[in-house]
Amino acid sequence: MNEFGILTFQSTHHAMRAERILTEEGIKTKTIPTPRDITLSCGLAIRVAVVDLEKVIEMKKSGELDYKELHHLQTVDGQRALKKLD
Repeated sequence: MNEFGILTFQSTHHAMRAERILTEEGIKTKTIPTPRDITLSCGLAIRVAVVDLEKVIEMKKSGELDYKELHHLQTVDGQRALKKLD
């Protein structure tokens, strides 16, 4: 089983800025192509570990971080389950 948080953005600039902010906060990130079943807007998304999702949400609430949407992606036996969190 694989689980991740996927952050989407309005633009590539927003994604790159968020990656820098998250890295500075000690959150491991991976820049990935935005999954087409999430959105067709910005082509870049950021993947974060599930254990970091609460911190990411708190950072958005405090204004430290700006993203369009946050999704939870879980893959079990090749089947994807996608849930919008924020």
